Amino acid sequence: MGNNSTKVDSLKVIQGGKAEVVKPTKALTHKDIKAFLAKFAEAILVDQERVNKLPRKQFHPDYDNGMWKRNREAHVDAIVDLSMTVDRMPKRLLKRLTELATAYRPEVVKQPLLNIISDLATRVRSPWLYETASLFFNELIKDVSRQDPCISSKGSPLEMMLRWFDYDDPIQIAQDPECEYVGLLASHIKRESDETKHVLAARGKHAFIEMRVTREFCDDLLPRRPRGP
Repeated sequence: MGNNSTKVDSLKVIQGGKAEVVKPTKALTHKDIKAFLAKFAEAILVDQERVNKLPRKQFHPDYDNGMWKRNREAHVDAIVDLSMTVDRMPKRLLKRLTELATAYRPEVVKQPLLNIISDLATRVRSPWLYETASLFFNELIKDVSRQDPCISSKGSPLEMMLRWFDYDDPIQIAQDPECEYVGLLASHIKRESDETKHVLAARGKHAFIEMRVTREFCDDLLPRRPRGP
């Protein structure tokens, strides 16, 4: 296969002692990665809007609304930063990411993805080691690859990536022991109309685009702050 090919070589996925050949798949593109990051940020922004409407008295007594709001903002900010560097991802990394998406079920990728993005957002464990899209996804591939491959669900690589997080409660704040509003959130979402869901998604998408454009504009005018521990 030539270096300029957009196809990923066939993979042999071992499961239960049997080998399955995965047909060549068109590799993910920079546009696909941007779409994934945009959808992830959109989900977090939608989550904040939903939580704003939930009755606080039904949350865990230790729930800190301000802290978790800042936590969501930090995650979105980290995703905006990552999206700014996607175009510098080499083709070989895109192919490796494609292989990851086709060789592992989304459930296997969810927790490693959440761990890394949370480290980046909260600036713990030397987050600058993976503050660009290339470093970030290399770290994700390394973490997930420690597990045995498994037959992935059907769908394109991008469709598989979009299952690496849950659109409802994307960074699992509702499940935190100091929050515990999973049922309350689920009940609220169930009552939403399709139109409301569409409006929330559109607002979240628009907010992310505005943040990215603003960041790009500011980066053109001012040097970026150096990242530290």
